[in-house]
Amino acid sequence: MAQLQLVHAGRTDVGIVRANNEDAYLIDEATQLFVVCDGVGGRSGGEDASRIACEFIGRRLREYEEQLRLFGERKGDLTRREIGALLETAISDASAAIRKHAQETPALSGMATTVALLLVAGQHAFVAHVGDSRVYLVRHKTMHLLTEDHSLLNDLRRRGRDPDRSHLGAAYQGALTRALGVLNTARVDLLDLELLAGDRIVLCSDGVHGVVGDNAMQAIAPHGEPSTAAHMFIDSALQNGAPDNATVVVVDIKQDAGADRATRVRRRLEALQAISMFRYLPYPDLIRVASIAKEQHCETGQVIFEENDVGESLFVILDGQAGVIKSGSEIAELGPGAHFGEMSLIERAPRSAGIVAKSSLDALVIERDAFFSLLREEVTAVKLLWGMVRMLNARLRKTSDELTAMKMDQD
Repeated sequence: MAQLQLVHAGRTDVGIVRANNEDAYLIDEATQLFVVCDGVGGRSGGEDASRIACEFIGRRLREYEEQLRLFGERKGDLTRREIGALLETAISDASAAIRKHAQETPALSGMATTVALLLVAGQHAFVAHVGDSRVYLVRHKTMHLLTEDHSLLNDLRRRGRDPDRSHLGAAYQGALTRALGVLNTARVDLLDLELLAGDRIVLCSDGVHGVVGDNAMQAIAPHGEPSTAAHMFIDSALQNGAPDNATVVVVDIKQDAGADRATRVRRRLEALQAISMFRYLPYPDLIRVASIAKEQHCETGQVIFEENDVGESLFVILDGQAGVIKSGSEIAELGPGAHFGEMSLIERAPRSAGIVAKSSLDALVIERDAFFSLLREEVTAVKLLWGMVRMLNARLRKTSDELTAMKMDQD
């Protein structure tokens, strides 16, 4: 299996206004770990908090260096879910370490920090974050935000209020809803995705994204080697006044892992996006859905499920043909892009028909438990629920049209 090669660079600057740099970043080549932390401004000990977080998380991940290497080689026992749990525990324990240090040093009381983290293992990227430091994916020269700011300003915007047009913007500037060091545990947002050759990952503090702005970030992101891009991000922040510390880490995926795998990843995303439930999801949320989907291969004649089986999975055909069997007879044929079983994600109910592979067939499978795990993520859940409403509305409209047609035929 081809291994991805990483080229990376990091840069931090105190900025123009601040007297000291409360940002910190970590690049650990041994574990392919990249971290950006932003000590909470205006609180004593922000510099210590960000440093402790970087060092603690780095030490913890180095304990699993061999297991992570084996995962990257598709060996060993570590699973994607277990790596996510490892990151969550490391970050949460870092919060406890920061809090403990503050309790032992009264002058540092209240210190806290954000964290944005990237771990590359084999062909997978694992992203974790707390606070308003961000992680972006640059793919095909388009920048996608992979994280959701844990800040009061972002909460206001999500609730339909515009803090930029009121006194709220100034009052809540920099106020976080989550940070490390506030509690002995931390609620961590996690995401994993398959990497492709040509991908670029950008981690940065709000001293970069909050000052440079979305349009300039998008303009800078695809250009140059990582060291060039990192300098461009910081220089842009400085040119815009740099009222805060500014830190960025840029990671490029350089080695081509094969055109077949790139095609497979693209095909998975396109197949999911063709389903009405997922059609309007932003790219990062579509990646979240793809991360819970499994591929299943079926040989010709294999029964995928039978009529009246209790369903718990959605299937999307990637290649091949399937027959829909009702009362022992084939009533329809399905090809690439077709999907079936979506109602099983909502309730456990008997299948209205059976499905059998009519040729060698590859399908994506999303299981109900995995789907509900996505619904526990508040921001993604709202978008998915809207998609489900659209899907149900389309089904009701189709049923209504069919009933109307039947009535007209009877008349």
